[in-house]
Amino acid sequence: MTATRLPPAEWFPAGWPGLSARRVTLADGTTLRVVEAGEPDGKPILLLHGWAVSAYLWRHTLGALAAAGYRAYAPDLPGHGLSDSPTAKGEYTLDKFATRCEMLLDTLGVGPAPIVAQSMGGRVGAELASRGRATKLVLFGPVGFGEVTPAHAFAPFIPESLGELATSLVTRQMVEIVQRRVQGKLSWFTDRDVDEYWAPTQFPNVVRAQVQMLRECSWDPLTRAELAAIRVPTLVVFGTMDRTVKPRLAQSQVAGLPDGRIEWIEDAGHVVMEEVPERTNALLIEFLASEG
Repeated sequence: MTATRLPPAEWFPAGWPGLSARRVTLADGTTLRVVEAGEPDGKPILLLHGWAVSAYLWRHTLGALAAAGYRAYAPDLPGHGLSDSPTAKGEYTLDKFATRCEMLLDTLGVGPAPIVAQSMGGRVGAELASRGRATKLVLFGPVGFGEVTPAHAFAPFIPESLGELATSLVTRQMVEIVQRRVQGKLSWFTDRDVDEYWAPTQFPNVVRAQVQMLRECSWDPLTRAELAAIRVPTLVVFGTMDRTVKPRLAQSQVAGLPDGRIEWIEDAGHVVMEEVPERTNALLIEFLASEG
């Protein structure tokens, strides 16, 4: 039987108690889908996923934050999930991602707040912190703190106009292979996880946008000056087997932060929040509750 992608009505958070999703229109007209958890008067916190995934990345995190008294907001970033996927040049630079996240916070009525982010989202979170939009920063396998696998070097050789057949380029088997690669020895994932991550590729603009952001976003390690500009307490968490953002530079990068701390998860890969959610949730909530 030929595999088919999940229809949007069945996507996360459908069937997850205590979670909801809505569309939020930003000041520039871009519309993002935002998954929410927690009481409306809870302490606001923003969660930013990495490249080519969606808010589904935080499925094990949102409920834990809600139980700890937070109102958690996890958007599908532009070019992902059910959010808008504009394709004009320059739509997926670091500045554009950070500016739209600022717009989202403004639209939600959220001032400076804790930001939790992973991979490419970690680079966006660091930029938001340098702009004064974060009170604390928790980064999982973040771009900017390690060496990125040079897959984005191939982006210039991918045709600019992928057309309506773009969706056929990404098969379910490819998504499953990627799931195996981003996890370490502690890995586990379900058929549903593969289906959720494959589902957004039914939209050609999503596929095109993700190729475009490989060309346009920032993938290099943060400079000394950029690290020094992050003046909030920052927790960086890496799996020792992260093959996507290789953490050889992580210790020295964190040492360049004014108030940084690093935690290692032995034998974990790039998506530690999915591999060992109880451990990462405990680290996250303990850090958020700590002084400073």
